[in-house]
Amino acid sequence: AKQRGSMEFPLDYHYIDRNHARYEMPYHWHEETEILFVLSGTFSLSLDGESMELHPGEAAYFPAGSLHAGTPHDCVYECIVFDLRMLLSAPGLCREKMGEIEGRKVRLQRRYGSDDPLVRETLRPLFEILRRHEEGWELRTLGLLYVFFGGVYARGSFTRVEQPRDEDKKMLQLKTVFDLIESRYSQKLTLDDLASAVHLDRKYFCRFFKQATHMTPMQYLQYYRVERALNEMQLTDKNVTEIALDAGFSAPEYFTRVFKKQKGIAPGQYLSQLRARK
Repeated sequence: AKQRGSMEFPLDYHYIDRNHARYEMPYHWHEETEILFVLSGTFSLSLDGESMELHPGEAAYFPAGSLHAGTPHDCVYECIVFDLRMLLSAPGLCREKMGEIEGRKVRLQRRYGSDDPLVRETLRPLFEILRRHEEGWELRTLGLLYVFFGGVYARGSFTRVEQPRDEDKKMLQLKTVFDLIESRYSQKLTLDDLASAVHLDRKYFCRFFKQATHMTPMQYLQYYRVERALNEMQLTDKNVTEIALDAGFSAPEYFTRVFKKQKGIAPGQYLSQLRARK
């Protein structure tokens, strides 16, 4: 698994605008907790099958292990991804409360409005601290995270999971498919490959996948490949043909058609504009 931040302080901060290599958020999951904060525009979020539209000043909490994806619309947003275990070192009741969250014995509120006191008093200043990265930011970050979780408990914005049950079978199947796509998107992947990974026949698998993502499996695969191509455009000096092949497109011409349909601009033109800005 990827190390978030450092061993001593396992937290990553990301400021994401249209020029970021990972502007779109394909379906994924991780064992760390994440908090997302919208600065401008709107963000269409899918979180464990629940859809929500986030507006400026609103935030979302992603518990560890949640399956999530998002589409930004003229959006600038920030997120932190962190290992909750770094908050378990506090003594006594503090450790007990954080242990409940880390152990998934409680389900915290997922969405926080712009007028929510927890946003105003903890999340907005937290992201400002991380943006500025001034001396002492680590201490202030930890303090505000404790205040945020303490505030959730204080007002009862959680539900107890008395008997934690195994993760929903459908969610586990989706995670398996997305993990397969993430690890093998650059190779030849067929509908049968994806369906057999979760032991479903093609017809049922297609229906099940589209209900969850509003795309067919192969549409999602092409979407994911284009997003990986965008990431490579940002980070390398490769040409369009090399990037197309790296992303799993067998023919550059097909890549151009898919890219233009998805992004409204030809990949060569996009790449030229991107490199002109650097």
